Amino acid sequence: MTSLKGPLINRRVAMKGAVGLAAATMAPWVRAAAPPPVKVGAIMPSSGILAFPGQSCVRGIDLGAKFARERYGVDMTVVHADTQSKPENGRIAADSLIQQGCNVLIGAWDSGATISALQAAEAAKIPMVVHIASANQVTSQGFTQVFRFYPPAATIVRQSLAEMKALVTSVNDPPKGAVVLHLSNTMGTSTATSLDAAWKELDLPVKLLEYIPYDEKARDLSVEVAKAKASGADALVSVTRVNDAIMIIRECIKQAWNPKLIFSPNGNGVPDKAFYDALGKYADGAMSSNLWYNPKGEDARTIVDRFQSTYANEWLDANSGCAFEAVQIVADAVVRARSAVSSEICAALKATDLKPILMYSGPIKFDATGQNTGAAVTVLQAKESKPHVVGPDAIAEYKARYPLVPFEKR
Repeated sequence: MTSLKGPLINRRVAMKGAVGLAAATMAPWVRAAAPPPVKVGAIMPSSGILAFPGQSCVRGIDLGAKFARERYGVDMTVVHADTQSKPENGRIAADSLIQQGCNVLIGAWDSGATISALQAAEAAKIPMVVHIASANQVTSQGFTQVFRFYPPAATIVRQSLAEMKALVTSVNDPPKGAVVLHLSNTMGTSTATSLDAAWKELDLPVKLLEYIPYDEKARDLSVEVAKAKASGADALVSVTRVNDAIMIIRECIKQAWNPKLIFSPNGNGVPDKAFYDALGKYADGAMSSNLWYNPKGEDARTIVDRFQSTYANEWLDANSGCAFEAVQIVADAVVRARSAVSSEICAALKATDLKPILMYSGPIKFDATGQNTGAAVTVLQAKESKPHVVGPDAIAEYKARYPLVPFEKR
């Protein structure tokens, strides 16, 4: 694999010929005529502070393109662009991909970079499928070229808190007070605002004590964790990237703070391999609400196994899964449009009605703002160094465990 580091446009992957992706169980659909070749631009933070999720997305895009060739017969060329974890580079990357002739874009993981990229897509009238980016502004600014698979922060938070309420009202000795540690960036502040509104709307029986924001470039969160502990909260609600999620747990251990519940209604950590690699047994018990693959989906096991055989030291997570699904959304639109013309792909995307291939979601349909109306979240809990689905009940792998085992007793 070519390194993901380096210049903005860093790699081109042409999907040519049969690739044998799970051919035994996923035979290509029979079409009267092959769909036209299409060039897809993928915008991700493949280097910099967000490199962990960005590189995971790249893996999902590449595997998704192979799958799309077999499932849909789409001859897809993917051109990757790296935002270098800088929101302002979203537009630079999008402009460059458009100039290279990309018919459709996918990206950009970070909400700030996504909004930036959408400005270029809007100007050029190139459709963009947003695989991950939760800020409400992504679909509230009147963009006509946006098609967001991922739920907005308000939807994620409301669904997440409904699951949290179900948990705390069903256990003995539930937490009495919660503190919110959250990023101060676009995603973090958007989530915090949504959280405050949903907490009141759902009437959670846990008192919300304090919001504590922090910079995503912070290298030390000892002061913030000390402040959270001093609040008297026995539940920690966090909105994090994976690096700061790790720092927070380490600080809890150092400061001997043992919340009964650690729950993230929109963030990284529990879904990410790096979280377990860094924390080992201290990761167990933490919970997070995220998009995740449906472990009971008909193609899920085959796709997960194929991912593991292709990327032996990685696992298929929310980042790679959403990226994979975004490629299928594009492929489905190209097949129905029977065209690689951007305007015709855009029209087909507006008419999307697709059963998810991998991820847990209702039917994928886009409303007038470009939002997927079927978007849904799962609840994950860390157990034995892996995330497992504990909600909703229909796809749960086991029952959530509460309270957290104190860190010093592990």
